Amino acid sequence: MPSPHRRGILRAGCAALLALGLPPRAFGKAAPVLIGLDAEFSDRNSTADDGIRLGMQTAIDDINAGGGVLGGRPLQLVTTDNRSVPARGLANVEYLAALPDMTAYLCSRFSLVALEQLARIHDLQLPLLAAGSAADSIVDNHRSPNYAFRLGLRDSIAIEALLKAIAARGLRRIGLMLPATAWGRSCLFFAERQFARDRGRALEMVGVEWHRWGSERLIDESYRSLHAKGAQAVLLVANEHEGAALVKSLAQMQVADRRPMFSHWGITGGDFPELCGPALAEVDLEVVQSFSFARAQGPRGARLAQLAAAHFGVDDPLQVPSATTIGPAYDLVHLLALAIDQAGSTQRPAIHAALESLPAYSGVVRRFAPAFTPTRHEALDIDDALMCRFDPNGRLVPGRFRS
Repeated sequence: MPSPHRRGILRAGCAALLALGLPPRAFGKAAPVLIGLDAEFSDRNSTADDGIRLGMQTAIDDINAGGGVLGGRPLQLVTTDNRSVPARGLANVEYLAALPDMTAYLCSRFSLVALEQLARIHDLQLPLLAAGSAADSIVDNHRSPNYAFRLGLRDSIAIEALLKAIAARGLRRIGLMLPATAWGRSCLFFAERQFARDRGRALEMVGVEWHRWGSERLIDESYRSLHAKGAQAVLLVANEHEGAALVKSLAQMQVADRRPMFSHWGITGGDFPELCGPALAEVDLEVVQSFSFARAQGPRGARLAQLAAAHFGVDDPLQVPSATTIGPAYDLVHLLALAIDQAGSTQRPAIHAALESLPAYSGVVRRFAPAFTPTRHEALDIDDALMCRFDPNGRLVPGRFRS
């Protein structure tokens, strides 16, 4: 059965929109301008796909309520399901690019899918806008012109923020728990680079343990190995199921054997508090994010928070799963709409050029002045990273909340 968060999503979202009084817009026979979303909709564990779709659709509704783009054409969302399978994602971009007036598409959380699509989107001149996929090489792809743009937290920033948070706690000896994938190897590269820059002044890596991506087995043994090597803190790179398995294992250990954990945002790609249960309150866990509804900007940010809570059926926006992708997805659609109007057409090379020369824009994540340039396709930097904690009610709160 679908999770409670997935049932009635469209009904709740539409009801919330009507309650907020957004006026409908009549576009007559104006042809829609298309925006794609390729995500893992068949993956019942993921909430990032729903979050990104919510952010996108809310932005589309807002833009259409204001008259659409190109002097009165409505934006329209087209979704494809990659099932978290790279080959499926590759077929999906072929489909999206062939649609008339398809301007760009957003990817979801799995970098391996986006990386598989990368060469083909450049052949097709189809802009890729990333709100979730974190691999640096999606944007740092050495292509010119570069059709990949990101408004989200890339791996190098996530690792730097986590190591800074560990050092700020006065913890020196660090163990790394990484997935045995390209994602894990990439994160190890950035961690080793940070250790080299530190030169042993504040940080020391005591060991690396590799866990099987998508598997909960033996993850507690990996932790115990790092504990035996004297780790004072654990830097975790994982998705929600592996992370929840580790939290449950730690909760069963003696308090003296539990080390603080500092996690990549990957664990929040699903309903992490629900997977952890009461064990979550027993561990010292900080997780890096690129957006929080606690920091959402302006009236649009407040309204998006209200819509997200209704969409996912929770009482508080800070309980919304995968919130770190929602604000970025919302802002990316607004930036794309600005680029479409600046280009004056749905021609994708012109839209690509416009994305590199946008005016300043005040979004729900922050103010961008501008978001992108011809030499910088990353909208966020280390100053945008937020260290957050789960409180006893499952809210993900920025700062050092302690239960």
